[in-house]
Amino acid sequence: MASYLHFHSLEKHYGPVRALADVDLVVEQGSVLALLGPNGAGKTTLFGCLLGLVRPANGEIHLRGKSIADCDRRRFGYLAERVALYPQRTVLENGLLFARLKSQSAAELECQLKRVGLYTVQDRPVRQLSKGMLQRLGLAIALCGQPELLVLDEPFNGLDPALLDGLQGILREEQARGRRVVFVGDGTTDFQAARHADHVFARAKLAAYCRQAGLPYTPFATFAAVRAGVEALLG
Repeated sequence: MASYLHFHSLEKHYGPVRALADVDLVVEQGSVLALLGPNGAGKTTLFGCLLGLVRPANGEIHLRGKSIADCDRRRFGYLAERVALYPQRTVLENGLLFARLKSQSAAELECQLKRVGLYTVQDRPVRQLSKGMLQRLGLAIALCGQPELLVLDEPFNGLDPALLDGLQGILREEQARGRRVVFVGDGTTDFQAARHADHVFARAKLAAYCRQAGLPYTPFATFAAVRAGVEALLG
């Protein structure tokens, strides 16, 4: 049976720098894959290839056994590391703009705002939001339309422990509904969230944390070296 999502022999170069080299990763149905490592490890480049924002030099991305297309990406929900919003507009106005771009209703947006705890501040200008609240608004937008794949770039930045638990709960709910989740991070907060992942690719100190916690993980120096450690996962 073909996997849901397969990064196959992916390569990307920026001049002499090899950001991705022969990368093979698999995301199965209803699974959570965590990619943990510092800046420069290639995490965002990998996301760019997945979302069609970066063209790989070599390799392919397969969705359900076929080459991924732009029409497939419309079924993805994406939370960027830095959420670009209109600061003078309210939470609701910003959310509605993106919901309409995704052909989603105001009712769907309100449902997601309630899930992330922002419904009561929907009339507040975005410029008055904390970093954690901005992350939650970005997540509500990503969740609109019940996407089949959630792609989250450092989603736990700026969240206090209580909000972190809430976000983890939402991701577990999405996983239970058959959604697939891929997220990246670069710190110990992301490691705590990765405890619920099916597999973790981690670098340096974060790999040691995974080992101590008994998490299924593959260590790597950068994503340019990840294939050697993933062969056992691919079976």
